[in-house]
Amino acid sequence: MDSALGALLRHHRITAGLTQEALAEKAGLSGQAVGALERGDRRHPHRETVLRLADALGLGADERAELAAAAARTPRPRHAPSAPVRQLPAAPVRFSGREAEVAELTDLVRRPGVVVVSGMAGVGKTSLALHVAHRVAELFPDGQLYLDLRGSLQPQDALGQLLRALGRPDHGGTQAETAARLRSALAGRRVLLVLDDAATIDQVQPLLPGTVGCSAVVTSRRAMDTLPQARHLRLDVLPEREALDLLTAYAGPERTGADPAAAAQVVRQCGRLPLAVHLAGARLASRPAWPIAHLAHRLAVRRLDELDRDDAGIRASFAVSVDQLDPADQTAFTRFGVFGDVSLPVAARLLDVDTLAAELVLERLADLHLVRCTTPGRYRMHDLIRAYALERSADPEALGRVARLFVAVAWRSVALAVPHSFRGTWADPVWAAGAPDFATAAAAFAWLDEHRPQLVDLCRAPGVPAQALVRLATGLFPYYLSRGHRADWAEVCGRAAAVASDPPARAIVEMDLGVALRDAGHLRRSLALFRQLGDTNGVAVCLVNLSEVLQTCGDLAVAVSTGEESLALARELGLRCVEASVLEHLGSAHGRRGDHERELRCYLDSLRLNTAEGDDRACAGVLHRIGALHRRSGRADEAATALTRSLHLHREGGDPSGEAACLEELGLVHLLRRDRVAAAEALHRGLDIAERHGDLGRQASLRRHLAECGGSS
Repeated sequence: MDSALGALLRHHRITAGLTQEALAEKAGLSGQAVGALERGDRRHPHRETVLRLADALGLGADERAELAAAAARTPRPRHAPSAPVRQLPAAPVRFSGREAEVAELTDLVRRPGVVVVSGMAGVGKTSLALHVAHRVAELFPDGQLYLDLRGSLQPQDALGQLLRALGRPDHGGTQAETAARLRSALAGRRVLLVLDDAATIDQVQPLLPGTVGCSAVVTSRRAMDTLPQARHLRLDVLPEREALDLLTAYAGPERTGADPAAAAQVVRQCGRLPLAVHLAGARLASRPAWPIAHLAHRLAVRRLDELDRDDAGIRASFAVSVDQLDPADQTAFTRFGVFGDVSLPVAARLLDVDTLAAELVLERLADLHLVRCTTPGRYRMHDLIRAYALERSADPEALGRVARLFVAVAWRSVALAVPHSFRGTWADPVWAAGAPDFATAAAAFAWLDEHRPQLVDLCRAPGVPAQALVRLATGLFPYYLSRGHRADWAEVCGRAAAVASDPPARAIVEMDLGVALRDAGHLRRSLALFRQLGDTNGVAVCLVNLSEVLQTCGDLAVAVSTGEESLALARELGLRCVEASVLEHLGSAHGRRGDHERELRCYLDSLRLNTAEGDDRACAGVLHRIGALHRRSGRADEAATALTRSLHLHREGGDPSGEAACLEELGLVHLLRRDRVAAAEALHRGLDIAERHGDLGRQASLRRHLAECGGSS
């Protein structure tokens, strides 16, 4: 039977790609001698023979020590060897789901070597490892070792524990010598090692078996991508169905079945994180009188408190990961918590470093699964980790740097999109300083599209300077007007209105809030402020917006009179862009009252003025109205001409909302021509744009029109 030395020698020879004869020739030995060593006929060769073999095989220091330890004479046991060690803790009782991960890990463990199971705190790494270890235990007849490294156990102490478990006393010596003795003890045996909660590669590497017959499963919060020859399995949160099954295992099918909506809400509040679902389920099990909806409400109000159980709760679990960071990275972790996801430009402003340095910090957090890279340059925190980060105090100075970046982009977009806007005369040009070098409004709007969630997160964060918040809200008018994200727009303006103290700024914020909410009350308060300030330009613009909102609310008579007041004032002041805008809205109001000739005249006058001012974005909007009017009047050719021009201008200006609206109208023009194929093509293109940009209202109307032409969505 093979000896420990024989199995180890054969492993190194095969790894080196040598036959017995080739190894013998390189070592200056006979082929029979090498064969006798591998078969175990000769178990304790001379030290010189071992050195020759190590040189011929090109072994490193640790491998040489292991080979020497396997060749050394040891006292024969005076009694029969002890039974194989069986150290695995009990398998998880309520293990649920993870079928794909169980199958993958089972397959990996069947093959000798090292598997690293990594993932964020609480994702179920240990449960998966123990579940699979029990399933495959019979494949390792020489024993199963388990060691909780606790993230801090020193390698020398861990080696001593493993040696003692194998019945081999730890005789001291260097770490390399002790590791070699462990490998010798495992050589020629089929043993499974489960090394739980490893913190670093240096902690794990000395504990790994060198023999081809053993397997090791390492669980870690750290990715450990550089652990030599390891295979990796990364765990994510549970799918919703599996999270519900886990909750049901605790609460019982009667309770979850009685209120499935509340059960779904509970697992979502838990972020589908197994530890959180386990804690929520245990809470329900210990409170049989609680309806699941009661726990769902408690989680919505005080999520981390409900999931806290001293040293076994969510906070304690996350703290272990955060404590592995150095102080600077802990500070970065807290700052990143302000945002649902973080881009490199925002991260750089938060940390006051360049983007390369910011990315290195984010990558270190990603290695510990405190953030997840979603696309290159973008990182997201799990909801519960973010809630934990937000419990730490915010840094107003860091938030101010980010706010100044958003303010600069917003006001750069104003200068590019509406260069003649009265806002430009009110704002300080320095507000746009430091913005990326956008050449077009479309580029600036695309940047804001990419950072739209972060923009709202910033405005919600306590500690953002009030002045920056007001400047940001007032600079976002052309962006939100083109995109239609009215809920975001209203929230940003509402927060700015609550802190705006400067009367001109308050007047503008109130006006923008009225447009966002389509609320005439806010607009009338804004109009009163502009009149008090003697700001006739502001009065003229506010009247335009009030006229449009009144029209939307169906008060057409007042909308027309308000628009005509604005038109007279704009002409008196020479505000050609305001004149063009009010003519567009007056045309719409006349059209809704049935006066389509007057409607078209207003549109054409507006188009003429906008063209003279070089305002392509405004021209695109008016051309769309002209095309729609022609289509409703049965003039398909004129409609197609106007809409095609509008579509081109919307696309050039980077306005996806306008593109989708034009494509919808073009689809209706093709239906008017009874060309269902062309109609379906245009409507599908519009639907694709509306879906990409989350325009739910446009999606619904496009789907209705697709149904009319027999197209499917």
